[in-house]
Amino acid sequence: MAAHVAGVHPGPTLGRDVRRRHRARVLRFRTAGAALATALVAVTVPALINSGEPPKAQHAATGQDQAVMDLVVVPDVVGKPVAEAVQTLKQAGLVVEDPETATDTGSVRVQAPAAGQEVTMGTNVQLTVGREPSVPQDLGDLGDGRKLGGIHVGYLPDGLEWGKWSGKNGFGKTSYTTTFVEPGQPEGYYAVQVVVFAGEATKQVAQRLVRFSEEGAKTVDIRGKEAYLADVTEGGEVASDTTDNSEGSTSTIGWTLRKGLAVEVFISPDYAKKVDAAVELKKIAEGIEPVK
Repeated sequence: MAAHVAGVHPGPTLGRDVRRRHRARVLRFRTAGAALATALVAVTVPALINSGEPPKAQHAATGQDQAVMDLVVVPDVVGKPVAEAVQTLKQAGLVVEDPETATDTGSVRVQAPAAGQEVTMGTNVQLTVGREPSVPQDLGDLGDGRKLGGIHVGYLPDGLEWGKWSGKNGFGKTSYTTTFVEPGQPEGYYAVQVVVFAGEATKQVAQRLVRFSEEGAKTVDIRGKEAYLADVTEGGEVASDTTDNSEGSTSTIGWTLRKGLAVEVFISPDYAKKVDAAVELKKIAEGIEPVK
């Protein structure tokens, strides 16, 4: 749940549940959709609507019946206003199913799947909508990006720096997100994404804990709280085996920090190839504390 995150995947994902917003291929952030983003739009895993029907397949000029080609190339909509991005994707035969994203007024900071990928016609594209970091004042002190949404991030893997942006409500109402990147990474890519859920939004994490456990996710203890630790696909499901990670699943950990406050942390698929994702996620989680 790949690697852009700006006002959003994938999770995880920021996918069906997140984000997958938010999900560095080095991947684009997750948006709401995965555990964790996404964005990551795991990013995710939010409620979705269809932004439009894919275009009908065209026959060759000969008029003879031919097999319908159901693969399309994802256009690049990063930097475009959301309305324009949604229309561009619609014309390409793709959809944006998150109603909050589809009607947003910002610009796209991240998209998953990434531009240039070949996907099935009708595929949902998760968009992470960006705003200037200073806009959401309730995100707190963003001097180093480690305080947002009522938490403080204490531990990060060596060499990472703040991605210098933050997003609000990309993973559901009263959710907050930001990313940490490797120096020199292109804009829109991330190594670690943190999503904070407050109030009613925390129910998403509690529900994923139950569902992911049933799907075979590992559960770990984070300061006395049960957390799920899993690779989550773009569709918001626990990957069936470790090989799924190479196909874009996002290493994710999620737990309820306290009543009314929950957290998901994603490590992008590309960065997961450089570190022990499960170990690093647990360290990051153990270093996150509520801001008093």
